Amino acid sequence: MKYTCPVCGYDQMDDVAYYANNDASFELCSCCGFQFGVDDDVEIEDGIFLSRSEAHDLYRANWLKDGAKIFSDYAYTPDQDAGEPLKRRILHKQLRRMHIKLDN
Repeated sequence: MKYTCPVCGYDQMDDVAYYANNDASFELCSCCGFQFGVDDDVEIEDGIFLSRSEAHDLYRANWLKDGAKIFSDYAYTPDQDAGEPLKRRILHKQLRRMHIKLDN
């Protein structure tokens, strides 16, 4: 079984992002590079942290702003022609899985 990254919509993760007890899996998304249990621990002020969904939104926004670069060469097979950075058609498809629409 494969799982979907809640940050970029990549649907080939080997483990869930978070287990049923809400613990992070420490899985690393091969597409966007987000590591669950590490990158979602964002302190915005002394002792005040973003919620997980806010951390996902922030990471996604920065990943998109930086050009949606593919984190791992193993994320896509050559026949998928994903491109580098991630091609718009694939990016749109992945984000639609999470009901996120790009502005352009």
